[in-house]
Amino acid sequence: MSYLALARKYRPQQFAEMVGQDHVANTLLNAFRTGKVGQAYLFTGTRGVGKTSAARILAKALRCEDPASKTGGANPGIPCDRCPSCLEISGGGSIDVLEIDGASNNGVENVREIRENVKFMPSRGSMKVFIIDEVHMLTGAAWNALLKTLEEPPAHVTFILATTEVQKIPATILSRCQRFDFKRVPQALILEALRRLCDKEGVQADTRGLRMIAQKAEGSMRDALSSLDQVLALSGNELTAATVTESLGILGSDLLAGILGHLFAGRTLEAVRAVETAFDSGVEMKTLALELAETLRMATLIRLGAESALVELSEEECVTLREATKPVTQETLQAAFKVLSSSVEEILRSPMPRTSLEMTLIRIAGLGNLMSLADALQRAPRVGTAAAPTPAVAVPPPSSSPGPFQWQRWVSFVSGKNPSLGAILEHAVPVSEPSSADARLVIGFRKDQGFYQAQAQTKPSLALLEQLLAEHAGIKARVEVQTTASETAPSLAETSRSAEASRVDAIKKDFLQHGIAAATKEIFGVAEADFDVGKSK
Repeated sequence: MSYLALARKYRPQQFAEMVGQDHVANTLLNAFRTGKVGQAYLFTGTRGVGKTSAARILAKALRCEDPASKTGGANPGIPCDRCPSCLEISGGGSIDVLEIDGASNNGVENVREIRENVKFMPSRGSMKVFIIDEVHMLTGAAWNALLKTLEEPPAHVTFILATTEVQKIPATILSRCQRFDFKRVPQALILEALRRLCDKEGVQADTRGLRMIAQKAEGSMRDALSSLDQVLALSGNELTAATVTESLGILGSDLLAGILGHLFAGRTLEAVRAVETAFDSGVEMKTLALELAETLRMATLIRLGAESALVELSEEECVTLREATKPVTQETLQAAFKVLSSSVEEILRSPMPRTSLEMTLIRIAGLGNLMSLADALQRAPRVGTAAAPTPAVAVPPPSSSPGPFQWQRWVSFVSGKNPSLGAILEHAVPVSEPSSADARLVIGFRKDQGFYQAQAQTKPSLALLEQLLAEHAGIKARVEVQTTASETAPSLAETSRSAEASRVDAIKKDFLQHGIAAATKEIFGVAEADFDVGKSK
C-alpha cells in the first residue's frame, strides 16, 4: 500500500478535531442544535487552516443518516462516520458531494453545469452539497451566472465556498453567504498537535525540533504536517533540532544568537565569518536577514519581560538570547532592527546579497551602545557652555483677600473660579485699571483676537467679571471691553508662548553641543533640524 501523507492521514473528521478554529466549530454545531443551518457558506482564511476539512465535515453532518446527528437528536451536527454517506464523503467517493476546483473550473459554462445539476435530487439522503474551492478564481460572468442559484437554491442543496482571497469575492456574493473567517493556528496549538501526532506515530521527537517546525508553519497546520513528513523522511523515528535544521533549512537559534552576540560584543569579524558559513551552507541571505530581525524582536520582548509569550523559544534559548544581547541597551536593539528591516529589500535585489548583509551587520556594529535622549542629556559630556534656559513666567498664587489691583493676580483668580473665562482673559491686556478717580476696568483685545473679545463682552461675562473683581480686590467697578492697537503690551498667553519657545531653543542648543548629537548625525545621516527636542521634557 502506498504511503499516505500525514496531512491526509490525520485530516480532521469531526468538528472537535479541528485545531484552532473553535469559533467556527461551535457556531456550526449550534446551528444544527437550533435547526438554523444555512444554504450558502463562505469559508475564508490563509492556506492550511482547515477550510476544506471543515467543508467536508459540514457535508457529512448534512448528509449523515444517523438520526442522532440531526436537529433534535442526541448529537446534532456530529456525523457518525459509520453510515454509507459518511464513509463515502471521507473516502472522497460521494456522488452527492461535489468538490469543484474554482481555479480550473472558473468559466460560465462550468457554472451552468452546476445550475443544471442542482435541479436533481440526491441519489441517497436528503441533501446535495457543492464545495467550490478557490472560488475567488471565478470569472465575472461565472459569478453572475451563479448569483441567482446561490440566492435561492433548492431546499435539497447547500453551497460551501472556500477562498484564501476574500477581497476578490463580489459584494453581491458575500451578502448571500454566511461568512466564517478561519484564523491562523497559534504556534502553541500547532506544537501540541505535532506532539500528539508523534506519539501516535511512535516518533521520539525533540521539543525544540517540533517548536522549529511550528514556527516555520506560520499558522498553517497543513504546512506543519508537510514539514514533519519531510523531516521524518530523513530522520526516521527520531526527530531532533539538528535533523529539522538539515531537512528544512531552518536557521538554528544558536546561529542567530551567536551572530548578534558577536556584533554586540564588538567581535564584528566573527559575525561576518558566521554569515560566510551560513552562505556556504546554502542559506539565502534574505532569509538570514529576516531571521535576524525576528530574533531582535524576540530579544526586545525578553528585555521587556515578555519571554513567556515566546512559545517559539525554549527557556534555555531565551537565556542564550538574553546573554547575547546583554551588552547593549534596548535603544540599540530597536535601532539594529530598523537597520536590518530596511536592508532586506536591498539584500534581495543586490547582485551581491552576502556582501550587502555583511555591510548591514557592520553598520549595526557601528551603532555602539545607544541610549535614550533623557539619558544622553544627563550622561553625555558637555562641549562648551550652553545658555541657561529662560525660566517660565511665574504666576503668583491667587489671592482671596482684598488688596491693590494686579492684573496677573486677578486673571489667576478668575481662572480658579471660572477656567473658561480665565482662558479668555489670558489673551487680553489691561487698558485702564480701576482707581479712586476712575472706577472702571477696561480690557483690551487686538483685532486678531476677535473671538475672545466677543466672548468677553457678553452681558453674563461682564456681570461675572464685575462680581469677581469685587470679590478679589474689594473694588466695585464697571468692566468694559474694547479693541486695542496691535502695538500694545503682550498678553499673558503671548508671554507664556515666548517663554516656552525660549526654553525649547535653549534645550536644543544645549543638546546639540553634546557629543551624542554629533554621533547621531554621523550614524543616521540626519540634520540638526531633524532633532525634535521640544517633545523631550
